[in-house]
Amino acid sequence: MKNIYSNILKINNKNLSKAINYLKKKELVGVPTETVYGLAGNAYSSRAVKKIYLLKKRPFRNPLIIHYYSLEQLKKDVQLNSTFFKLYKKFSPGPITFILRKKKNSLLSKMATANINTVAVRFPKNKTLKKILKFLDFPLAIPSANKSTQISPVTAEDVAQEFHSSIKIILNGGLCKIGLESTVVDLTSRPKIL
Repeated sequence: MKNIYSNILKINNKNLSKAINYLKKKELVGVPTETVYGLAGNAYSSRAVKKIYLLKKRPFRNPLIIHYYSLEQLKKDVQLNSTFFKLYKKFSPGPITFILRKKKNSLLSKMATANINTVAVRFPKNKTLKKILKFLDFPLAIPSANKSTQISPVTAEDVAQEFHSSIKIILNGGLCKIGLESTVVDLTSRPKIL
């Protein structure tokens, strides 16, 4: 099918660089993940995070999932525990989100965590998203790229139809493999699936 949207870009080195530069400028980018398409922004920047909430019409009390490239990066923001390491070894990278306690000196935008002392974190398996994260010195807040209460997007076209020109870059990673949001596991006390 012919791409009729000028903001949907093929995944190549030039467009990845463009997306990375956009994210560094605290702009938002539509990205593929293995679950659904996401709306990515700098998780350390309240300006970028606020744009996500406003574009999605998402209540500010609803925290965002933060995507990390490495454990080293994650250690700066949250307290890790033995249960996390067991589950991380078995299921990451992939469609699992861990709820962990936020460190006092975390650089995460308070808005991204809805001003609470826990953080929802994930290590994506999607190759494109991993490449982007590798070249950033901040994690990405990435909720699904749809307005709140609408159906989660599984193609770049879904994202373009939802947000039109409000998002300047949507990377086209084809159809998402899973099509459902990730499993969320609370690890702040006894592990439980939310």
